[in-house]
Amino acid sequence: MGRDDGMSAAQGDRYTVSAVDRALNILHAFSHQRPELSVTDVAAITTLHKATAFRLLATLCSRGMVTKNPETGLYRLGFAVIALSEVAKTSTGFVSHARTYMRRIRDELNETVYIAVRVGDMRISLDQLEGLRETRRVVAIGKPTPLYVGSTSRVLLAAMSDEEIADYFSRTEFVPPFPGAKVDAPILWRAIAEIRREGYAETHNKRIAEGASISAVVRGPANEALGALTVSIPIGRYTADVRGNAIEVVTLAARSLSRDLGARVQTEATRPPNGS
Repeated sequence: MGRDDGMSAAQGDRYTVSAVDRALNILHAFSHQRPELSVTDVAAITTLHKATAFRLLATLCSRGMVTKNPETGLYRLGFAVIALSEVAKTSTGFVSHARTYMRRIRDELNETVYIAVRVGDMRISLDQLEGLRETRRVVAIGKPTPLYVGSTSRVLLAAMSDEEIADYFSRTEFVPPFPGAKVDAPILWRAIAEIRREGYAETHNKRIAEGASISAVVRGPANEALGALTVSIPIGRYTADVRGNAIEVVTLAARSLSRDLGARVQTEATRPPNGS
């Protein structure tokens, strides 16, 4: 996972408390694919001794961070984690500010809109407003996704410095999101150049979830990337007119939200390239 706090790896290691680090590793062992784990599972995933994993799980249970199913003996994340996530979402003001613009996009395009942030080498969706049509796309809130998969991830990737991107590529094993897909550093560098030039990222793929999406980065006072705004559209409705309108609406909303959050941004709207 990358560091975003300006502290070097050596400094971080110096101040690390091993017991806390182990407990956090246990929390990160749970995922959408593995929502319930046994003590043996936790020990294997975290490489902890089984007795250590048991003691840490007992402590996490006592604080509501983990719960144990009395019938199966399996553990899962507790409601205290949800409570903390809500504090994190509201304390920055990002989600509450974004909601106004998400609603504008949803109402104008009548499609699902969501916001996501980068967390280390992943991006995580924080909030969404679903479109009101019977057929609509939705995202899994809180599910980690690699920074090279999808328009939301790639617009956040493009907002990183070239040095950060090169470092990320050096430590990342690229896994194609679907059979036949090609993902490597040269392909991603070309995509990054296009995103930076056009001011948005686009996913248009019939082979994965039959959907399309347009994403634009949201910036803060120091021009840092705070997150991304994305509209997600079923492929059957993704006509040239819909695409052009989505690009304009999403990029305008991202700039306006960035301005509200203290960023200095350009005023002109991004337009789709000619021939679209």
